Amino acid sequence: MNILNIKDKLSFKYDKMVDLNKLTVKYLEKLAEECRITFKKSINKPAKIKTILNAGIPSNKIENLFEKYLAEIKAKKKPSKVAKKKPESTATTKIVGRVKLLEDQVRFLMSKIDSVEIKLANLKTSNLIGTETDSLEIKNIIKSKILPGNSIAIDDLLDTRKLKKYSFEQIEKAIIDLIDDEIFDVSESSSKTKIEGNIGRLIRR
Repeated sequence: MNILNIKDKLSFKYDKMVDLNKLTVKYLEKLAEECRITFKKSINKPAKIKTILNAGIPSNKIENLFEKYLAEIKAKKKPSKVAKKKPESTATTKIVGRVKLLEDQVRFLMSKIDSVEIKLANLKTSNLIGTETDSLEIKNIIKSKILPGNSIAIDDLLDTRKLKKYSFEQIEKAIIDLIDDEIFDVSESSSKTKIEGNIGRLIRR
């Protein structure tokens, strides 16, 4: 395997791993601020992602910021648990050290092929915009179905005629985005269908 193939594989892996669409608009704006990127007023989420990808920011910097903000999003969704820290064995410490070294080496190689990664990101931008168009339409349907102060069970929401043409995965992702954007609160219910295993009802703020 020559060095070009290695670079291509590393680039493809990185492009798959860093999916800026997983960040909410609020965190995309934080990431952009740290990279000194200024958005035009009133642009949507896909356009913000495209602006970041086309800004020529080093991939390792984008990856580090992405991981930082994704961890914050996950931490907000899950209650923190206090657990006793178990002492690590010498073998475990060595393994962790080797993994960290390998991660540093991969990041270093990725930083050398930024131009390839940016080209791949640009090729995928058109597909991303199409996906975001569907997502925005789903969100608008859900928001029009549930007015402020009202709530609805997930089973009843999925019976909405306009949502029938979309897959459950698309609808679930749109619901999670709306929750992350603080448009809906959630609660348990007798709904047979659950979002992320425990969300049975949406409450419009």
